[in-house]
Amino acid sequence: MSVAIASLNKNKPASDKDIAAAAAAKKLKVFPVMFGRAQAMLGIIKQAKRCPGRPRKNASPVLDSTLKSIIAIVRSGELEKARYHKALERIQRPVNYLVYSNG
Repeated sequence: MSVAIASLNKNKPASDKDIAAAAAAKKLKVFPVMFGRAQAMLGIIKQAKRCPGRPRKNASPVLDSTLKSIIAIVRSGELEKARYHKALERIQRPVNYLVYSNG
C-alpha cells in the first residue's frame, strides 16, 4: 500500500498498471483494491459510503453489568446448552442403533 501511495504522490494520474510495475520492481504485489484505497486516501477519487451491513441474528444482551443482565446472560447460555444437548441426543440415537445393532 505504501508503494501505491508513494507512486500516486509523485504522479497522480498514474494507472494501476504503472503502480503494479513500480511494485514489481521492488518485488511487491499491488492488488487493484490497494490502488483504489490509496487513491481514496489521497483524495484523488471520492470514497463511496458503505452500508452498515446486516444486523446479527441473535442480538447479544446489553452488558450493563447489573445483576439482572448477568442473570439474563447466564440463563440464555443455559437455554442454548440445553438445546444443543437435545440435538446431540437426537443424533446419537440413530448412530448408536447403526453401530451396535450389527454386533
